[in-house]
Amino acid sequence: MAAIPRFLAACMAMASPLVYAQLLQPQTNTWNSTFSLTEEQIASLNLSATAANNINIAARFEQSNWATGSVFTDPFYTHLPTNASWAPAGSVLKVEAFTSTSTYTISPALALSRIVYQSKTLNGTLVPVSAFILWPYRPRGGASVSPLVSWGHGTSGLTPECGPSHVRNLWQQFAGPYSLALAGYAVVATDYAGLGVPVYPDGSEIIHQYLASPASGNDMLYAAQAAQAAFPGELSPNFAVVGHSQGGGAAWGAARQQVEAQVPGYLGAIAVAPVTDAIGTGRESGALDYSFITIAKSLLSIFPSLSLSQMLTSTGINTVRLFDQVQACNSVINTAIIQLLAANATLSRHEFWDSIYISTWEDLVRVSEEETEGPLLVIHGVDDAVIPEALTFAAVRGTCDKFPRTQLQYIRAAGMTHTSTLYATQQIWFEWLDARFDEAARRVRRPNHKSCECKISTIGSQSPRPLDQYRHEPNYYLMFALDFYQVA
Repeated sequence: MAAIPRFLAACMAMASPLVYAQLLQPQTNTWNSTFSLTEEQIASLNLSATAANNINIAARFEQSNWATGSVFTDPFYTHLPTNASWAPAGSVLKVEAFTSTSTYTISPALALSRIVYQSKTLNGTLVPVSAFILWPYRPRGGASVSPLVSWGHGTSGLTPECGPSHVRNLWQQFAGPYSLALAGYAVVATDYAGLGVPVYPDGSEIIHQYLASPASGNDMLYAAQAAQAAFPGELSPNFAVVGHSQGGGAAWGAARQQVEAQVPGYLGAIAVAPVTDAIGTGRESGALDYSFITIAKSLLSIFPSLSLSQMLTSTGINTVRLFDQVQACNSVINTAIIQLLAANATLSRHEFWDSIYISTWEDLVRVSEEETEGPLLVIHGVDDAVIPEALTFAAVRGTCDKFPRTQLQYIRAAGMTHTSTLYATQQIWFEWLDARFDEAARRVRRPNHKSCECKISTIGSQSPRPLDQYRHEPNYYLMFALDFYQVA
């Protein structure tokens, strides 16, 4: 047999040892799941054959993108140590220093770890949370330790299976965590409480408090503290917070929570396309049914006297139950709600939209017009159709009016949309992060509030091409390769 060129041998080494004898087959994006809704589940929502098929395909796609199988069968997420009931927030509960990347689709030249740590819910209850850590090949600037960034992901879903640490691409891949790590930062990325680790030590369900930004802000702050404790001497003693969308709200929430939490080493936060007004976003987009379906269990966790029947119609209640049963994440949630709304289903009780529960919830989860710790950089795409930029502008203006000397900088990215803004402004957040870590290294004191001011600016006018020529939203996804020819 003729010698195989080295580069081809290297490609084949990434595939199965049986590659020589295999008959190559096309690979679908649902290759690792046979999920199907039950007849009872289909009947509970009166789903058409098309709707049921589409939800099945979306669920198979999600399950095929689990890197470590179900979190319910992975001991990393389910076997908690005895101190998980009482260890203070920021404590490390579990460390997996080396996580095999063979089933992930992470960038080459990065390494992966996972941790479980203690955080706090919105009302201060201790809660175990999972996270991953992405390690750079070379710390930024050739430093002896990696500067630490706590990353807050955009919406991935509502249930434990939606924790990015067990998803092949770690959720948002090059839009955030991969780019940060490739630039030399170590990235600790919380799953958020209720995503990943499914239950408390006593076996009760951990409910993901979706869009309760102060709670997710806690998760980001304490993830950084726990990562530093898990890997002493390998991470910088300082850290910054960066998040997008739900994570943008969480990053702003971290800046709010830090006023009291005072987690050591905090340098500031970057909030990209942040959720600042969940109900307002639903009203602006005409999607309040969607909003209430997604926050329903979050509301229940905050208001024990509240019931689903007060918020949702019978169809809405059955939708929430279905999401729990199938462990729905974004693909399933969006597919199902599109199918239901296309069939003219009503999911929420409209009289609940203006209830005292909603106004109270908005007060509890608000991050704007609140005091924040350290410098805060807020970025938003002017053409964002998911979270209208006008809402963030109003949140910034309200904060600046109330705290005119706060260290808040707001950048509006002309022509950019919800996801493209992350890519368009990466240079800006790298420069901002470098400045914060440089100040910390030189022990430069940040100016106090009395000498600061809010700053608002717009970028895009100097772009080399007309703004309408730039790509807005991604039209691709990362997929795990089963055969060597797919990564040729």
